[in-house]
Amino acid sequence: MQITARQEIIVWLTTCRSSKKLRRLGTVVYVSFKMNYAIMYLTAQHSQTLMAKINDLPFVKRVELSPRQTLKTDYSTADATAIKLKRNEELCE
Repeated sequence: MQITARQEIIVWLTTCRSSKKLRRLGTVVYVSFKMNYAIMYLTAQHSQTLMAKINDLPFVKRVELSPRQTLKTDYSTADATAIKLKRNEELCE
């Protein structure tokens, strides 16, 4: 099995009724019918061309890259210990 690199994007929609049409272009993970957006994954190789294609659809307001890939996700025990010590010092003062 080959693992492909994927890019998460956020698609802001005018109406969510047309969100099923996004399935042709990538993997739709979540659709918020209340806030009119969809979260989907695209292959990283073709993400720029697919983002332009998605942005041209009539029911799409705008397309953004998800900030999830830039967030820190590795919380080692050393970092957690340093945070707890700092919090305890602030509480004691």
